[in-house]
Amino acid sequence: MRASFLPLLALLATGCERMPEDPIFLYGQVKHPDGSPASGTALHVDRALDSFDHLPGGSGYLEGRVWKYEPFSEGATEASGNFTLSVLSGDLSNEAASESYYGILQHRFRVYPPLEADGSGVFVAFIADDDVELPPLQPWASGLTVGDGPSLTFAAAPPAPELPPSATLPMYLSENTGESVSAPPSTPEPVVQLVGRDGLIWQQVQATSPWTPSPYVLEDFAGVEAQVRAASGGQWYFEPLVAEPSTLTFRLEWRSPRVGLPGGALRPVSRNAPCSPTPVDRPCPYTDGKLEAVLTRPMVEGAPQAPGVESLTFTLDAPRRLRRLVVRNLETTLDSDARMRVVLEGSVDGGEWATLGSFVHENHAEDPSRIILDFSLRDTGSDSPFDGKMELLTPPAFLDVPLPQELPVRYVRLSVAPEEGTWRGRLWKLSEVSLFE
Repeated sequence: MRASFLPLLALLATGCERMPEDPIFLYGQVKHPDGSPASGTALHVDRALDSFDHLPGGSGYLEGRVWKYEPFSEGATEASGNFTLSVLSGDLSNEAASESYYGILQHRFRVYPPLEADGSGVFVAFIADDDVELPPLQPWASGLTVGDGPSLTFAAAPPAPELPPSATLPMYLSENTGESVSAPPSTPEPVVQLVGRDGLIWQQVQATSPWTPSPYVLEDFAGVEAQVRAASGGQWYFEPLVAEPSTLTFRLEWRSPRVGLPGGALRPVSRNAPCSPTPVDRPCPYTDGKLEAVLTRPMVEGAPQAPGVESLTFTLDAPRRLRRLVVRNLETTLDSDARMRVVLEGSVDGGEWATLGSFVHENHAEDPSRIILDFSLRDTGSDSPFDGKMELLTPPAFLDVPLPQELPVRYVRLSVAPEEGTWRGRLWKLSEVSLFE
């Protein structure tokens, strides 16, 4: 932000290790969407306590960490839009010990101004060790509009935050040259989300404007709203001359207003079809149209078991010639692979199976600084104080694909595999599978 903060940090520091009651200062700036200073703007500060749930042996380790934020403090910007927030060193982390773990648990914070009048907003969530400068908070003038189709148009994503003069970037070894290379914050890209009354209908990462959802994506959902989001994750290192060094690991995220879309009119032939194995003691949760993401294999605390299932089989009411597959919110044991293969098979009698479609899905882009992004973005999808989950490091799969083989089938089997592999991965979690004639 401003190098002028560094002398202040040095004066406040004693040069000794921080005590829990020592003050820590967070510096930042809030701007209006046009870049002008946002003076006298209220700021909300929330905190989420770290816990053992995400450590090996805890249930949260397999499911992914969900930070549970609670209100912590409030603040306001000066006429210049600048702000200074104070916390105690003991608020940032605590030393913890258990039978399986001994170390420092770092607590996560988020800072955000109220939403703009049109519904656009911005926040930063972070973990810090000591005094830090936060990325500027400037809402995104996305210009999201709905046209014929319906087609969504929106502006390019905001740029990644610039490195403050008082900070340095983390380094990693290049696999190509073996040299140390700096890792800047990730480049924000538009992510379109369609939200219905029951949850997330669709997520399109790396979306380009204009973007038009197919009628199969809209299905027969009512009350559909669209929005576009973008985020950047990164690390900055601060090393004042006298104060303690500090690492800021952050996620900066922007959101547009939500706009209404016309409801869909296509009902899948798989609606309310039974599935096997059934993960719950009720009708199949993957064909009920309720959009809830459900584990394919319920977890039992302390019981060793392989995650997920190798495949899910759906039974239609009669043989159908299927021509479209839509999969929503699919998580698998192959999510860490850059690409995976999604396979759909069909059978008339459940005995002999034929491939209806085999599709390569890109889980995420290849990134040489991925180890740095892992620290910045893993398990941060639930950070938003405004919206639902948006995981960027290993986003869930959303597929809308035509089926090249329109064979009459009654039984349909879904599985995943490595792009060039012959063995199966495991389906871990998903919300909905829709099949259309």
